[in-house]
Amino acid sequence: MPISNKVEPYAAIIGAGRSSFGEQWYKDPEKLVMEAGIRAMESVDSGLRRRDIQACYLGSFLYQATNKLSLLPGYMSRELGINIPMSTTEAACASGGSAFYNACMAIKSGKYDVVLVGGFEKMTDRVSKIVDDLMFAADPHEFDAGFTFAGLYATMMARYIHDYGQGQSRCIEALAQIACKNHHHAIDNEYAQYRREISVDDVLKSQPIADPIRLLHCSPISDGAAAVLLTRPDLAKKYTDTPVYVTGSQQATDDVSLFTRVSLTGIKATRLAVGMALKETGLSMEDIQIAEVHDCFTVEEALFLEDSGFYEVGKAWEGIYESYESNKGSKHIPYVKDGASLIVNAGGGLKADGHPVGATGVRQIYECFKQLRKEAGKNQVEVDGDLNLALTHNIGGTGGIAVVHILARDVA
Repeated sequence: MPISNKVEPYAAIIGAGRSSFGEQWYKDPEKLVMEAGIRAMESVDSGLRRRDIQACYLGSFLYQATNKLSLLPGYMSRELGINIPMSTTEAACASGGSAFYNACMAIKSGKYDVVLVGGFEKMTDRVSKIVDDLMFAADPHEFDAGFTFAGLYATMMARYIHDYGQGQSRCIEALAQIACKNHHHAIDNEYAQYRREISVDDVLKSQPIADPIRLLHCSPISDGAAAVLLTRPDLAKKYTDTPVYVTGSQQATDDVSLFTRVSLTGIKATRLAVGMALKETGLSMEDIQIAEVHDCFTVEEALFLEDSGFYEVGKAWEGIYESYESNKGSKHIPYVKDGASLIVNAGGGLKADGHPVGATGVRQIYECFKQLRKEAGKNQVEVDGDLNLALTHNIGGTGGIAVVHILARDVA
């Protein structure tokens, strides 16, 4: 389904690049961003030079704590050899998505014609302290009470199982199947941190982290970077014959702490951001063909499926279980509902591709860009008809912020 020509795109993506995700012991953060940025520049078909880039938006969460690094724009000015406005966005795990959102607003406002967006994190340099560092994105009272992020999401997962899966072992299995699906999707992703299959038994027998979360419910500690290049929609064909248009761009916020939330089994910021993005594009979730969804713990993917309206509240685990059992032999395992089909985390998601926190939101854009342009190689998604519509979903903390983008290859 093409986007209506009544929808004016925010921007057009003309290039994208990334590094491998994993343990990048011998690369500085700024070098990772440069690696991703160079690949993004090289992916542009023609005509783009460094001097054409008018601004740069960067997303990162922990680089000051993990790498004793500050004033990142100065480092990037040196690496790029250009003296342009550069801004760094911190929004916990949504730092990359928020940086992309700000870049879209800058393009749409008419301020700039060409913008570079980068996201990065170098977490293994401080692996012994990373569990504490991640709690910067939680309420201090939660930290003082002894919570870790796994503990916070375990609270949400336990409540979800209690409220909607009580007495149903299949609910617990479904939340493990999310991890299995995303590992399966990462097999042909050359940049992914984990390219191996896992089983439901592997997940449920892995090391307990915070009951009911086990090790294989969790995304890994990762280093890496991703970058994309944006331009005005009317200039896009100057640089490439196959731009991807940003037709929806929304950001929403909510309380940072769990104890002040209306619900533990839904993320309000996700619901608001998805709702606004669908409304401005005139689409429904049934129109979306692929989605890159935040899954630093598997329960987040289940919550997204309900918060977005794809499944009814409390019913996502049933849809996950039935979809996985029916399609687990497929190259990509879709979620299905009443004739609609949605492939989530085609590259492996945070769970298997990796989660260098600030890079994640930009990596999601990269994945959808490559899929929509049919440049994903062995990992290319195959759908009935043309692949045209994608959605990205990036959240910070346990839902204090959510950023959602809708991308389209064709705008009718």
